[in-house]
Amino acid sequence: MTDYPDWVMKFKEKGTYVNYVKGKYYLYAAHSKRVPGTKKINRVCDGYLGRITEEDGLIPPKDKVFGIVLVLEYGLSSTILTVCSNIHKGFKRTFTKNGDFVMAAAILCFIYGQYSEELFRHSYICMRFPGLDFKMPITDAQSSGIERGARMIHHTMSGYFGNDLQDVILHFGHVYKVRVNKKLYLSEESEPVVLLKQKFNIEWEG
Repeated sequence: MTDYPDWVMKFKEKGTYVNYVKGKYYLYAAHSKRVPGTKKINRVCDGYLGRITEEDGLIPPKDKVFGIVLVLEYGLSSTILTVCSNIHKGFKRTFTKNGDFVMAAAILCFIYGQYSEELFRHSYICMRFPGLDFKMPITDAQSSGIERGARMIHHTMSGYFGNDLQDVILHFGHVYKVRVNKKLYLSEESEPVVLLKQKFNIEWEG
């Protein structure tokens, strides 16, 4: 580890790292991520926290948020897309042009008990399946497929997570992707989320 001055190190807490550039110290938030299929661990930057000086301590960055801050439910929908990928493949075969729509609507029904354009726009699946039209009329076959899909998702998730399913729904449902200044950031993962991910070997999609 680089030997930084004490007045710098007092700001270096767990989940952060310091960068020294041209005589100045900069603090960043970060988390570690294992490279799938290997034992290698990469450090992933989660954002800039400010500059550290001996005189003023940590100087936070100026607020430079442009446009709309978009918060998307991420943890649960991402997990469903991974665990229930075969359901999605089946819908793609059955509904050649609308398989993504049927899967997206089924996921929303599983999570919220219904589907709508508003729920879609605040879920990670709007990025996974961009451009879906929730205003288009649907056929009876598609409506039946959505209802059946929600039941299939519940069955598959129950088989995968067993008695932990309700905890997965509760805790994963509070993991978000936040878009600020056209960049996506992952929200903090609570201890139950971390433990459940480890227990079931879950890797976030995307």
